[in-house]
Amino acid sequence: MKLRLLALPLLLATTAVYAKTAPVNLHAENTQAVLWMQHSGEYRALCYQAFNMAKLAFDNASKTQPGKLAVMVDLDETVLNNSPYAGWQIKHQQNYGAKSWDKWVNSIQTAALPGAVEFANYVTEHGGTMFYVSNRSDRTFEATASNLKKDGFPNVSKNTLRLKSTTSDKAPRLESIQKDGYHVVLLMGDNLNDFPVLGTYHELNAQRNKAVNSNKNAFGSQFILLPNPSYGDWEPGLGKGYYQLDDAGKEKLRQQNLKAWDGK
Repeated sequence: MKLRLLALPLLLATTAVYAKTAPVNLHAENTQAVLWMQHSGEYRALCYQAFNMAKLAFDNASKTQPGKLAVMVDLDETVLNNSPYAGWQIKHQQNYGAKSWDKWVNSIQTAALPGAVEFANYVTEHGGTMFYVSNRSDRTFEATASNLKKDGFPNVSKNTLRLKSTTSDKAPRLESIQKDGYHVVLLMGDNLNDFPVLGTYHELNAQRNKAVNSNKNAFGSQFILLPNPSYGDWEPGLGKGYYQLDDAGKEKLRQQNLKAWDGK
């Protein structure tokens, strides 16, 4: 018994040291969000809700807007489901990387989100043109096009599928669609940067929220936002230089931004 009592302080001290030096596992923090996206009926319902609203918005625009009408949609987590890649990151504690991401994209396993294909076909059948504007790299064009066609998305071509070549800012690509004579009546995305007119590219969250407030009446009519709690530009929006921080620094910044009840 005496030996056990003597060993107890050492055990507690060792545990305390380990607790202070244990590596931060940011990937595990994403588990709940990814599980929600993969399994909850609520997420599925929000997807259907978004595409139902998008259909109404397109119909309304068709009644009042002349010319060649277009819908500009993001791909990942807007019409395509990449949660298995996020699951791989969690299980293997891997950050996003171009090599692993391209391998996932080239596997052509990305499924469509609920309601996405039906909406794309509706727009096409009613005289509109779908433009698929993504920050996937140009080097994945063939795999991305094949994946979209396999899922059933219509009118996938070098003209309508516009991937990233030089910049992740989508403003130039929106402008190029407009210069081609199209009237973009609806934009869809899971990230505020998918709506270039908001001006949120590389901005912190205070400015991003200000832009949303200033354009609140456009959401549901000109802008349709899909839910994505797993990743997005809101995260580096937590503070300047976010991506230059190590995991411990990112975790510290997350905790500093967390609003919490004091228990009183």
